[in-house]
Formats: sequence, C-alpha cells, structure tokens
Amino acid sequence: MSWTCPDCGKSFRNRNQWHSCYTLNLEDHLGKKPELIRNVVYDLLTEIGQFGPIELNPVKSVIQVKAGATFLSIKPKKDFIELEFQLAKEIDQFPVHRTIRISRNRILHFLYIQGPEDINEQLLEWLRSSYLLVSHTRK
Repeated sequence: MSWTCPDCGKSFRNRNQWHSCYTLNLEDHLGKKPELIRNVVYDLLTEIGQFGPIELNPVKSVIQVKAGATFLSIKPKKDFIELEFQLAKEIDQFPVHRTIRISRNRILHFLYIQGPEDINEQLLEWLRSSYLLVSHTRK
C-alpha cells in the first residue's frame, strides 16, 4: 500500500514517510553540470530504463530512481557521478568504494563513475539486481 504526500504529490511506501517536497525536473537538475557528466547520466538512465518501469525523482542534490521504492541514487558532481544502490549481498570489488548494512537483508553500495566507459555489464548487472530486489519486495 502506498501513500501520496498531499503537498507535493510524491508517492511513498509508508504513510507520512519523511521526505523533502522540493523537486526539480531532470533538465534543471543537470543544467549546470559539465556536458560529459550530463551525457553519462542520460546514458545511465537509458540503460536502466530497459530494466522495466522506473520513476525519476530529481531533488536538490540527487536523482532518485524508483521501482516502487528507490533502488538507485545518482549524485552528479563536477568531475564524477556517485551512485548508491542496494543489494542483498555485499560486493567488495572495485569500483565499489564503500558499503553500509542498512538492514538484515540489505546492503547499500557506493561507487563513482566518470565516463561512458564506466557503464559496463558489471555495473548494469549490479543495478539490475538492485532494481529486482526493490521491485520484487513491492509485490
């Protein structure tokens, strides 16, 4: 059962879930970023859009990508993009630079990408697993 904030219209898994009602569109969010960073974000979104239905929620410092719940956070910076995603198991492999256990069955992973060459099959496999983990638990 989902809940929709009456102020901003965003949908969430839990009633009265904490969030920011601040919203940007994707173009405004990426507008001042270097062209390379913008292009890499668009390339990444094109690839993950092939997993199935997704919803984008660009807010002040992050683009949240949802499949019912957020499975990927994209944080565009000046020279790189930080990605955060959840998996059921811990990956201790480059380019993952940090992990945090957020529940018994969920581990948050952090990694950086800098160019289109970093959107490879390994990364897409991890992101697809995150998508399936989140979208599967919603059913």
